[in-house]
Amino acid sequence: MKVLFIITALFAFSAHARVLEERIESVDLGKGAQEALIFLESGEVIYTHDRELVATEALPGSRVRIDIDNKHNLKAISSLPDEEVPDESEAPFTESLAPTVLDNYDAAYKIFRGMNTSWYNKSECTDRAQVWTYEDWKRRGLISQKIFMFFTQTYIRRYRYHWWFHVTPTVLVKKGTNEDGSPIIEEMMMDRRYSRGPLGRKTWSDIFIRSKKSCPVTTYRHYRENKYGEEHCFHVKSAMYYRLPLHVRALEDQGRVKTRFSTSEVNFSYRAFRRRNVK
Repeated sequence: MKVLFIITALFAFSAHARVLEERIESVDLGKGAQEALIFLESGEVIYTHDRELVATEALPGSRVRIDIDNKHNLKAISSLPDEEVPDESEAPFTESLAPTVLDNYDAAYKIFRGMNTSWYNKSECTDRAQVWTYEDWKRRGLISQKIFMFFTQTYIRRYRYHWWFHVTPTVLVKKGTNEDGSPIIEEMMMDRRYSRGPLGRKTWSDIFIRSKKSCPVTTYRHYRENKYGEEHCFHVKSAMYYRLPLHVRALEDQGRVKTRFSTSEVNFSYRAFRRRNVK
């Protein structure tokens, strides 16, 4: 019986523990009794009371091996050697940045139902969004966009949220005409992972925002400067080529414009999406 108990306990532990190999985006040591937060490039947030460990081992930009439990508590952290990152300069597929405007909701729903659903269960939103936008561009010539939802430190700490951003493709849809005959255009969220059809921006964000507060549309710089304020989230729009928040930051801070898909970035996302390189 004792052996059976040990085996059961070990199985329970392994089912609730995870080991991540990730790059650190930033850290927040917190104040007073607050936990320190580690923000991973993938979007996950890790919690710990060991500020000294975070200050010495969780260096922004470094690649680490992190052991966490099912509540995102840090169990162990160690440094990893750097790895090759996607070559952003390799970009043979050039397209206009002007987004496609679909004729109606039915057209958007048809595209939504045709989106690739073969993702790996633990795939990241950045890779799903990259695969979806790339495939619809290749298959339909669709110029979609993306919207990044950034959860503020205020929201993350209040609800002990496990993510600091999410991203999904968006499309523009004609919803009728104004009195002057000009079209009424609505932006629809195409999050095949978390919804059953195209959604309006507020309806989509309510899936993730427990307080149901609206997310102001802003810039990444504004989010960084106000992530400790009263807002719970911010929405930042981008062209479909921007895969990570660091790419949006590079656009705003350094003027690094992406007007095409990178072959290596697309391949990287496919490997993460399906655990194999498929195009």
